[in-house]
Amino acid sequence: MSEKLITLVTLPYSKAHILKMRLEAKEIKCELEDLHLIEGSSSSTIRIKILEEDIKEALSEVDYLLGLKPDDKLKKEKTKVRQILVPVDFSAVSEKSARLAFNIASHINAELVIMHSYISPAKFIIPYGEIYPYDSSLLQDTQQADKNANKNFKDFVTKLAKSIGKQKWETVTTDFILKPGFADEDILGYAREHQPKLIVIGRGGDKSWSGTVGSVTADIMYNATVPVFIVPEEMTERPVTEFSEFLYATNFDAKDFAALDKLMDILLPFNIGLTCAHVGEPDESSWDLARLEGMKDILQKKYESKKFDCKLLMGKDVLETLSSYLEHENVDVLALTTHKRGMISRLFNPSLAKKMVFHTNTPLLVFHA
Repeated sequence: MSEKLITLVTLPYSKAHILKMRLEAKEIKCELEDLHLIEGSSSSTIRIKILEEDIKEALSEVDYLLGLKPDDKLKKEKTKVRQILVPVDFSAVSEKSARLAFNIASHINAELVIMHSYISPAKFIIPYGEIYPYDSSLLQDTQQADKNANKNFKDFVTKLAKSIGKQKWETVTTDFILKPGFADEDILGYAREHQPKLIVIGRGGDKSWSGTVGSVTADIMYNATVPVFIVPEEMTERPVTEFSEFLYATNFDAKDFAALDKLMDILLPFNIGLTCAHVGEPDESSWDLARLEGMKDILQKKYESKKFDCKLLMGKDVLETLSSYLEHENVDVLALTTHKRGMISRLFNPSLAKKMVFHTNTPLLVFHA
């Protein structure tokens, strides 16, 4: 196979061979190529190359494998170990997010999956029609996009591993996924299919993101089926073992305890305290305090080894009250639950979670009710 080979996707070893079998079942020829992202290390990462003429059908198989499209015939790959998924775009906040994700993975015995999606002409031009006019520049543009993405990805991983240290880097199993696509769709599809324990994603300093549309981070926060840890660009970087206090913002929702169970599953390996806080008004303070104490008692009985507290924060504006508390108290991470909303509601009445994403330098851990 020598003519017009293009890179389809870069995957961990196990997923690459599953995809190879699926492609061959469709009579799509492919070549597997070992990809050594870090010099001197044994690689379990595979670059999959195919003929240009097979790109449309082959991309569909990638989407099925990673969960972007439903496929009743595909037996879902059961993840036997925990995974932390960290999407990256090679920015400074991506490096910060990846280091934090690595740190968490190393303490909870989880695999780290680093994913990057990039724009490729072959992905976004070819699939729209069964017949398309051949453009001689398309292959060249596609190859250049693949080349740039692979170089940037390799440079990013090499820099990340160097900053962590070779000896420490090798203590965590790390997988890599590099593919053409839309970042939000790819992240959500992978999370839906493989159910990582956590998605760790950066939030850049671009204040235009605070609008109603356009933010990958906000889309992931609203639609992910797993907890999402949002790392602000301005966050002071430090290992998770130096975190001492999580604040869970509650409105006494029925889903609180399900979210708190997921939160405790993450916190148990660490010496981190948890405070449950509710923003209320004086005329309801007695009832609010009683419910907070009840929540604290239930948690203390269920998780005897952990430290819990409860706080009633007085204020009419939830965002303002929480922001003020975070500014003056020693809180390392704000945890809260967001809810699915209709499009009209999302456009004109953003949830507290979305507001907090764009108005605080404190990391957020968001659960989906």
